[in-house]
Amino acid sequence: MSASELLDAPQGAPEPRRPRGLWHHRDFRRLWAGQTAALLGSRVTELALPVTAIVLLDAGPAQLGLLNSAQYLPVLCVTLFAGVLADRVRRRPLLITANLGRALILMAVPLLAWFGGLGVWALCAVAFATGVLTAVFDVAYQAYLPSLVSRERLVEGNSKLQASRSVAETAGQGLGGTLIQVLTAPVAIIVDCLGYLFATGMLLRIRTPEARPERPAGGRPSVRKDIVAGLRMTMNSRLLRVIMFHASWYNLLWDVVLVVFPLYGLRELGLGPAGLGLVVAAGSIGALGGALSAGPLGTRLGVGRAMVVGMTVASAATLLLPLAPGDGSGLGHALLAGGYVLNGFGIAVFSIHSITLRQATVPIELIGRVSATFRFVTWAVIPLGGLLGGLLAAAVGPRAALTVTAAGLTAGALVFLCSRTATRS
Repeated sequence: MSASELLDAPQGAPEPRRPRGLWHHRDFRRLWAGQTAALLGSRVTELALPVTAIVLLDAGPAQLGLLNSAQYLPVLCVTLFAGVLADRVRRRPLLITANLGRALILMAVPLLAWFGGLGVWALCAVAFATGVLTAVFDVAYQAYLPSLVSRERLVEGNSKLQASRSVAETAGQGLGGTLIQVLTAPVAIIVDCLGYLFATGMLLRIRTPEARPERPAGGRPSVRKDIVAGLRMTMNSRLLRVIMFHASWYNLLWDVVLVVFPLYGLRELGLGPAGLGLVVAAGSIGALGGALSAGPLGTRLGVGRAMVVGMTVASAATLLLPLAPGDGSGLGHALLAGGYVLNGFGIAVFSIHSITLRQATVPIELIGRVSATFRFVTWAVIPLGGLLGGLLAAAVGPRAALTVTAAGLTAGALVFLCSRTATRS
């Protein structure tokens, strides 16, 4: 059975059929509202932690790099184990525990600041601990949705959740800057704590029953065997394998763009920090459009084709970035903003449909481990992209580095476009 047929099959959690979809699904609305609040708060913290380090602790570049690594490291250390956990226990209590834990840990920052005990190492410990819980939450979250809504509503559900993420990316940074200016960075982190507490309250109000994972007759296998089972399920599926490896290729080269584009925009194009921020924010606006369009595109093209078209648009859009003239003209700004808008649009469509395909095709008892495998593999290449970006920019200059990277992204997307494995899904 194809992925598109699975999406139409009457499987998944019981859900009344209503003509207006998930707007009338009370428990999904609670999940959606809670996650939106949590995402907005987390964007405040993303800005507040480094600002706290710089302003209060006079942190230098090496210490800021350490803080950034502390936030990222849990993805590599914890994700595969989080997948096993998400398949062994009910996922909603796991989400509630992760949200409460993040709220309590983050409260340490304003408390330590008020009592004079805040230091860079304390910030790193907070960043690492919250990163661990975020890794657990993100894996369990993707595995939980199929038990809350029926499979024919997965695209709609993922689209709405992606729309919240896009709004948070755009509004959260602005909200964070304002709160930090008015309240100071440590106090602004309290907003994130409140967001996690609100999300916890929404999760507690969900009434859709979640089945307890069945315990194997011969007893639980070891954690290592459970991790291997998730890896094997992913690698043995040609569809999942193709999507995962292409997502890894995209993440590798997109991180080159993230490293090189600020140098390109500030030094070669003279955008200034405000102009650079506006261009990057345009990507979130495009992502919101992609989230709203993913469902109709999936209906018209099919889930697999919509996913491939999204990746093709996202990758080809980067070709616009190195074309911007360095004369400060409106044409240059339009090319940059257009590139980011199209990239955000395409990657949102790709992400929504690739997640939906996993949720629809993977057995419910394996979704946590397969999601963890995807996250681990596709994120593991990101540090390499940052290193490659620095080397490329130093060797050939930012504009040439962007050109080479955009060509690599586009070539990879064309290979993906020609893949019958993806397009026939």
